[in-house]
Amino acid sequence: MTHLRPPRRPGHRRSTATASVLLLPLAVTALAACSDDGDTAAPPVASPAATASGARCATKPIVPESGAADAAGQSTATGVYTLDKGAEKAPRRKTFTAHRSDRSAILVSGSGQLSTYDVKVTKNGSASSLAAAGGHGVNAALLARDGGLLDLSGGLYYTTGRGSSGVAATGKDTRATMSGGGVNTQGASSPGVLASYGGVLDLTYTQIVTMGAQSAPVATGPGGGKVTVSGGTMTSAGCGSPGVHTSGDVSLSGTLFDLANSEAFTLEAGGSLSLKNVRANSAAGGVVLRGDGRTSYTMEDGALLATDGDLFSVRSSTADVRLTGGAEVKTKSGALLRVKEMGDATFRADDEKLTGDVLVAAGSTADVELTGSTRLDGKVKGASLTLSGRARWSVAGTSSLAGLSFGDGSGSDGVAKRIARTIDGNGYAVTYDPASSPQLGGKSYRLRDGGTLKPA
Repeated sequence: MTHLRPPRRPGHRRSTATASVLLLPLAVTALAACSDDGDTAAPPVASPAATASGARCATKPIVPESGAADAAGQSTATGVYTLDKGAEKAPRRKTFTAHRSDRSAILVSGSGQLSTYDVKVTKNGSASSLAAAGGHGVNAALLARDGGLLDLSGGLYYTTGRGSSGVAATGKDTRATMSGGGVNTQGASSPGVLASYGGVLDLTYTQIVTMGAQSAPVATGPGGGKVTVSGGTMTSAGCGSPGVHTSGDVSLSGTLFDLANSEAFTLEAGGSLSLKNVRANSAAGGVVLRGDGRTSYTMEDGALLATDGDLFSVRSSTADVRLTGGAEVKTKSGALLRVKEMGDATFRADDEKLTGDVLVAAGSTADVELTGSTRLDGKVKGASLTLSGRARWSVAGTSSLAGLSFGDGSGSDGVAKRIARTIDGNGYAVTYDPASSPQLGGKSYRLRDGGTLKPA
């Protein structure tokens, strides 16, 4: 076990760290260096404009490792500085460097606890196995595993190789906490932070920039993990690099995302994502919920803005989407909700203004529930629609409903008035499945501003 010497002098802890550091050269004067080859030179610097190709590619799914690969991944991780028991504090502004494949600059495990303040960590070299890197954080700049604890205040964490995340926490009872500071990863398959197999990450006012493909700023790997982010900015330049890629539990509050070549967020089976006052700008769609299992997306206030692509895309998953608090969701080109590949979606919006189509492919299902003062402008095909409270639907194209109901339980005697009050036909024809719409009594209705509502 490599030990740190005591700090030369005590430092007064700041409450925040400078947030504009990542796109500047990562050269910080250090009190001492910890390296596997003695090289302490400043790493090269690249800008998003130089490395973002503009190409689109699909985000690769999170795939659990086989038993042999899982065991290999756990055994291959090494570190230049390692701590497996006891508590240590790194000297302020200390430099840590690692260059060899599969070697982290800092590795904390077991009962080890490491606290750092404004340190600089540089990790070069690619992982020998992307499965081990994405599953167990092998080749990360900083790795906490198997119960290890990391407490990071400020600092810069920089990686250049393929399969090289910035900060990783993997394994039960493992936790990494970051306050301020920043992470910059340059290579492909290199997320900014990674939690897997029960690892926990807590980030406060942290800036993360990823440059390579398949490199989400925030990721949870196989086995699930938990990540909480408060404030901060997250930027990705590579394709297939959503702001969050998760099969675990992620909560965001007051965070800004800018995704140059990817969708905003991707949820795999078992993944949940909760947002409060979060703003995300993406180039290739909003939220993808996919995989054979349950996914959950909750958004309160904030904004989800896509240059093109569908806002919510459900594929194979049993997905639950909830929008509240006036969340702004917009795309310049694409559907509001698209469900396909045997997907099953529940979409609820309360006090929202929604624009876009709801499109459900054959073999898939969707229940759309609009409550409060929600207004939907778009066509609906293949979904069941429930209107409650003061919710309205402005039809924007020929539509076919799998079912139509009103949440207040309007009977057949009052349903005509309810339809006139809540649906603007705009001259379009709407059909519904009478068996799934008992309140309508199998009747035909004229819609406000033209159009008809008839049984299919």
